[in-house]
Amino acid sequence: MTNIYLITLLLLSCLFQKTDGLSEKNSIPDIDIQFETGCEERSNYLISILNVNNKLIAKKIKPNYYYGYITDSIWTIELDSIKINLIKRFIQKAKEFNGECPIIISSVDNYEITIHNDTVYKIEGHCNWEGLDFYSIEKILFQNHFDSLNKKRVSLKDSLNRILSGQWIVTGLNKDLRQSDTIILLRTDELDEYEIGTIFWEFSDGNNFNSNDSLVFDLAYSNNYGFVVDCGYVGLGIHAGTKIEQNGDVTYKRGAFFEIDSINSDKAILKYFGK
Repeated sequence: MTNIYLITLLLLSCLFQKTDGLSEKNSIPDIDIQFETGCEERSNYLISILNVNNKLIAKKIKPNYYYGYITDSIWTIELDSIKINLIKRFIQKAKEFNGECPIIISSVDNYEITIHNDTVYKIEGHCNWEGLDFYSIEKILFQNHFDSLNKKRVSLKDSLNRILSGQWIVTGLNKDLRQSDTIILLRTDELDEYEIGTIFWEFSDGNNFNSNDSLVFDLAYSNNYGFVVDCGYVGLGIHAGTKIEQNGDVTYKRGAFFEIDSINSDKAILKYFGK
């Protein structure tokens, strides 16, 4: 009788046991994953794993990812069991390297992994992470945010293409142009009315580019253009082209890159960045 009573108490205690929050299997301590990469100019990344109200949260803190001049800043997600297991595998893999790996190329890859504000793992070199490197971890954790970011960038480029489509008269373009010097584009539909020597640019579908400029920047030999919208500004790049000489030789003609300071349907102000 006593055994039956004890078993009944045990079953009742299991029935009324609290089930919300993290199980021991899915529990991991707070973690900061810092990653530095690059040569002379280095990029810094930081992801933090935090225990908040019985949930595991991942925050992408560095860097800022831009679409034009706008950034989404910090990304925050709740980790499910699959992503928790991914972090555990990453930590286990980091422990296997003993702090150092061969340096294969000049670019550095440095990790600093801090667990519970106490244990620190520092790893230098180009390790074989077997799919558990920082970029892979970041992409898996924040895939939805990256998808959203890409849509915003594509939307911005589409909008710029619609505004830029057509013919523009270029003023201020000269061989002595220096970095940050300004040129102005003015929309026109009547090129025939302008005097000889007037420089025009034309943008059309498929990122096609056309110009009569064969004396100043040699952009008459460029056929394409593109935008840069992921660096904290909006850039316009006129791609390089080639000139076929009379003897059949091919000469490479450099393009030009500008930051779009302002733009509307009739006027654009560009800052020269370089060739």
